[in-house]
Amino acid sequence: MRAQRLSCEERKEAIVKAVLPIFARNGFANTTTRELAKAAGVSEALLYKHFPSKESLYAEIQTFGCRGCDPGLQKLISLEPSTSTLVYIVYYIMRINIVGRGKEAICAETRHRMILNSCLEDGSFSRFLFHNRFAENISKIVECMDAAAAAGDMVSSPVSKPNLLLFAHHLATMIATMHLPKKPVVDYEATREELVQQAVWFALRGVGLRDDAIKRHYNPKTLALFFSEDR
Repeated sequence: MRAQRLSCEERKEAIVKAVLPIFARNGFANTTTRELAKAAGVSEALLYKHFPSKESLYAEIQTFGCRGCDPGLQKLISLEPSTSTLVYIVYYIMRINIVGRGKEAICAETRHRMILNSCLEDGSFSRFLFHNRFAENISKIVECMDAAAAAGDMVSSPVSKPNLLLFAHHLATMIATMHLPKKPVVDYEATREELVQQAVWFALRGVGLRDDAIKRHYNPKTLALFFSEDR
C-alpha cells in the first residue's frame, strides 16, 4: 500500500521537527543545510523548496516554538492578583524550566539548548521566545507583587519589581542549563522535584516574600495538582 503523501504544510512541520535537534546541538552558524536536509530525510533541493534559506527555516522554528497558548500560564493570568497567585507563578516558572512540561512543541532539553546557542550567537531565538512567552506578562505579575505588598506579605526592595521577576526567571533557566550535559555540571544533591521546591523557596525569598507568607501560600502538592492536567 502506497504511503500517503504529506501536504506542503505537513512536510514543512515535519522538517522543522526533524531539524530542531540539529540547531539545538550546533547552533545556527555551525549548522549546514546539508546536515539539515539529512536530518529531515529530504534532499537539499526539497529543503530549499519549502524554505528558501537557512534563515527562513530558523524563523519558522521560532514560530513553531511559540505556537498556541501556554495553558498553565493562561490559568495564572486568569487568577486575581494576590500573594497566592505570585507563589503559583514562581512555582510555574521553576517547574517548567527545571522539570519541563509534557505538552510542549519543543521538549525542554532542546528548548534550553536552543536558548543557550542563541545567546552565544545573535540571540534571535531567545529574544523571540522570551518576548512571546514571558515578557508580555511581566506587568500582570507585578500586579501580584503589588497585591502581596499591600497584604503585608512582601518586604520592600531597592530592586525594581520587573527585575526581581527577571532574576527569578534567570535562576530557573540557569539551573536547567546546568543539567544539559549527560552528567550535570553541578551536583545539587537533590532530585528534580526537590530542586524545584528549593528553587521556589529561594526565588520567593529573593522577590521579597516573608517566610510566614511563603509557609501559608506555598504547598507543593496543591501546586502540582493545579498544573497536572496541563502536562
